[in-house]
Amino acid sequence: MTNRKLDMGKAWTHATGLIGSNRDTIGAIAGLFFFLPSLALALFAPDLVNPPVAGPDGADPQVAFQAMINQMTQAYADNWPMFLAMTLAQFIGSMSLLALLTDRARPTVREALTTGFASLFPYLAAQLLSALGVALLIGIPLGLVSAAGSPGATLLVGAVLVAVGFYVFVKFTLIAPVIAIDGIRNPIRALTRSWQLTKGNSFRIAAFLLLLFFTIGIISALVTGILGLVLSALGSDIAAIGLGVVNAAVNTGIGVIFLVVIAAIHRQLAGHSPEGLAATFE
Repeated sequence: MTNRKLDMGKAWTHATGLIGSNRDTIGAIAGLFFFLPSLALALFAPDLVNPPVAGPDGADPQVAFQAMINQMTQAYADNWPMFLAMTLAQFIGSMSLLALLTDRARPTVREALTTGFASLFPYLAAQLLSALGVALLIGIPLGLVSAAGSPGATLLVGAVLVAVGFYVFVKFTLIAPVIAIDGIRNPIRALTRSWQLTKGNSFRIAAFLLLLFFTIGIISALVTGILGLVLSALGSDIAAIGLGVVNAAVNTGIGVIFLVVIAAIHRQLAGHSPEGLAATFE
């Protein structure tokens, strides 16, 4: 199968078009599975959303950093059921949203939600397999070099392995739409399909996503900072609730944009014909 070349401009135009034509259903799913869980986490587990800064001014940086790590570890230990529930809800919402954006089946919201629930465990399995593969790919060589006792070599090899890990991450970027849109429930086949679809487009996808996150990151930081200053003048209780709403809204917006962009990239690279899908595994 001849791989298509990603047109970043066309993908962005397509992504904005998908948001415009599906804004009501996207808003409903995003509100239920992204905004509400994020808001609940911000209100009931604020240490996870806004980690405390450990140590007084002038404290030893290493000691302060370790104290902050300990506080974050304790925060996750105390709130892991809520964090797990939010993560699973966002996974289901992500797969439902992607299923809703397919251009073939034209599913209803109910059908998209059904697909989202059915896709949860294959998606989790594929993510665990990819994470395990990256961990072994980085951990084993890095451990061997570290055992040799050369700090310079360890640093160099570590930098190379991080780059390799990022490359693998890009290759598996389309796992979610492959499962939700193409309907491939086998985790191994989903990983293979994502790898093949991104062939010849890894650099374009990486550049596109980095540019997207950089731009959205700056905008969201400005919005959060400005609204945070305004809310801080209204009192601590109001500020806490207001910042929770702002953070949940910003995180929801970022998540939706990322998913729609991934759907647009997948649609462009996968094409529309069932024959193209079948040819991937010949």
